[in-house]
Amino acid sequence: MNITNKVLTDVKGRMLEEIVLLEVNRVIPKNKEALKFKFDAGGEYDMIIYDKSTNTCKLYEIKHNDRIDDNQFRFLVDKDKYELIENKYGTIVGKYVLYRGQNKKIESIDYINVEVFLTNLKYI
Repeated sequence: MNITNKVLTDVKGRMLEEIVLLEVNRVIPKNKEALKFKFDAGGEYDMIIYDKSTNTCKLYEIKHNDRIDDNQFRFLVDKDKYELIENKYGTIVGKYVLYRGQNKKIESIDYINVEVFLTNLKYI
């Protein structure tokens, strides 16, 4: 992959993350908060939806890709990372990868087509 394609792929990924976060924040109920979370040691959750009324949260990775890849959910199964999140945002009640492929469930992670997610926002 040449440098131009790499940069374009990275930009598309970041744009998709921002679009999803913007759209969720536009419709999210007042008792919930949607945010990006960066870890001090590196890495991030592209989106966390925190439900203040139940002290629970959902974790999201957002990928501009139509294939399932182990690298997509590595932070969703990282015990140290999600323990840190549970201490700050309550019990994790869902782990999701938003991507351009078909809806699937693999172990504890729901893969959801990002267009389906944005169309009905039922997973917030």
